[in-house]
Amino acid sequence: MFEVLVSDPSQVAEARRRASAAAAEAGFGEVTAGQAALVATELSSNLIKHGGGGRLVIGPGNRSLDLLAIDKGRGMADVQACMADGYSTAGTRGQGLGAVQRLAQSVDVASTPGAGTVVWARLVAADDNDAEGLAEHIHRPPVLRNAGVWAVQVPMPGEDVCGDGWGWHEDDAGRTVFVVDGLGHGTEAALAANAALAEFRRCADASPAEIVDAVHHGIRHTRGGAVAAARIDWNSATVSFTGLGNIAGVLLLPSGQTRRMVSLNGTAGHNARKVQSFEYPCPDNALMVMHSDGIGTGWSGERYTPLLWRHPMLLAGALYRDFSRGRDDATVVVCGTGRP
Repeated sequence: MFEVLVSDPSQVAEARRRASAAAAEAGFGEVTAGQAALVATELSSNLIKHGGGGRLVIGPGNRSLDLLAIDKGRGMADVQACMADGYSTAGTRGQGLGAVQRLAQSVDVASTPGAGTVVWARLVAADDNDAEGLAEHIHRPPVLRNAGVWAVQVPMPGEDVCGDGWGWHEDDAGRTVFVVDGLGHGTEAALAANAALAEFRRCADASPAEIVDAVHHGIRHTRGGAVAAARIDWNSATVSFTGLGNIAGVLLLPSGQTRRMVSLNGTAGHNARKVQSFEYPCPDNALMVMHSDGIGTGWSGERYTPLLWRHPMLLAGALYRDFSRGRDDATVVVCGTGRP
C-alpha cells in the first residue's frame, strides 16, 4: 500500500494517475483500470470538498484494488443520503459517492460529524467485456465482516518500501494472524520483515508460541524485529496471543471495552528471554486489532465501538488516521473474531 496526500485540487490528478497505475499493476484491463481511476477521482475530490483535505491510501492486490479515503473534516450527518446520486452539500452535482457505489464491488463508509470520514472501496479486475456487469454486483459489509483479514500498511514518509509485514492462515478450527515490524525502516527492515513472513508461512499451522519461536530463530541473519502471532479458536471462543517486542494486540468488545493482550520484551532474531502465550476470552462479535508501533497505543475502544458492525477496513483506516505517528512504517491489521 501507499498513500497520496490530497490537500489541494491539483493533487486529485496525481491520485487518479497513481490509482490507474496500481490497477494496471493488479491486472486490471483498460476499462476496469479506468473505473478505478474514476473512483479514485471521486474519493479524492470529496476529500477536498468535504474533508478539508486528507489521504487516499491505495492498495493493489491480486486482481483487486483497495482505495481508502480518510479525512478529519466535518463528517456526514446522514451517510445514506450522501450515497444517493444527486445529493450534495457542496453545491456540486452530487455524484461522488453514488459513482463510487456503482463502480466498486464493495463499499463501506463511516463518518462522525465533527471528527471525519473513512470511505473504503474495493474494485475487482475483470475482462473489459465483463466490466459493466461486474459493477452491478455490490456486496454489503455485514456479509464480509468476518471474512478474511484486512489491513492498512503504509511505509514511513520518504521510504519506497515498508519494513512491516503481516500474514494470516485459516482452517476449520480458527484463524491465525501474524504481524512483524522490522527493526528501523527502509530496505534492511523490509528484508527482516520478509524473512519473518517466510518463516510464518512455513509454520502457519503451528501454535502462536511455536510460530514466534521459529521466527526468532529463523531471522538471526537479519537485523530482527518485533513480532506477534494470535490464534482465534472459534470452538473455545478464545484467542491465544504471543508477542515479542512492541506489536500491540487488542480485542475491541461490543461493550466498548478494549482488552489489551500482553507482548513480552525482546527482539526476534536477537534477544528473546522468554516466548510465552497468553489466552483471552474472545466472543464471536468482537474485532481483533494488531498494529506496529508506527501506530500509537493511546486509543480507546469506546470511540470506535460503532465500527464493530462495519467492515474491518473502516476501523483500520480510522486508527491509521487518528494515531499514525508519521515517523515510522505503520501497519494496522483488523479482523472479525467470528466464524466466517
